[in-house]
Amino acid sequence: MVKPSLRVAKKRNIRVPSGSKVKRIEKRTSKPHCSQCGSILHGVAFGNQNKIRKLSRSERIPTRVHSGYVCPRCLKSAIKAEVRE
Repeated sequence: MVKPSLRVAKKRNIRVPSGSKVKRIEKRTSKPHCSQCGSILHGVAFGNQNKIRKLSRSERIPTRVHSGYVCPRCLKSAIKAEVRE
């Protein structure tokens, strides 16, 4: 059986400047989901961690309250419930 840490990894042979080939393991990430309803969050970057890290903050997530954690529908209902209290 494969080690759990390697189950979601993609192996790729890459040629380095010295001419030899090196096996590189890239982790695959899933799309981000809402913490309350579980729907997919649109506008949030996903993919290889190295590529996401190089993006600016405004490219990674929308500039909204609780963006990247809660979808707009859940956020709207939470704000309504907070105002009604």
